[in-house]
Amino acid sequence: MTEQKKWAEKLSSECSLSSKFIEHALEELSESCYGDSLSAKNIIEELTLSCHMNQDELHKFISEVSKNCPIDVKKLQKQVAKAEGDKGAAMQAITRSSLKAL
Repeated sequence: MTEQKKWAEKLSSECSLSSKFIEHALEELSESCYGDSLSAKNIIEELTLSCHMNQDELHKFISEVSKNCPIDVKKLQKQVAKAEGDKGAAMQAITRSSLKAL
């Protein structure tokens, strides 16, 4: 079993999302805006565990990230963490991290 699969299964047991969806979300977010898998993992963990985003909300978040490329992924990760469980603030983190806005 790959490390990604183990991570997805562990997170799945903690947040009630399917491990397959989490793996797909990780792949999509990692590929968006030149992101990396470590940053994507941290963002997904924050969104699912702290912000309690469901599958639809997480999918919308990832879609918005793709639409707002280029994004400073490290800044996005920090902004999502600063949201401290607030879904709205987590969504606003996308625009705050967009390089288009700069």
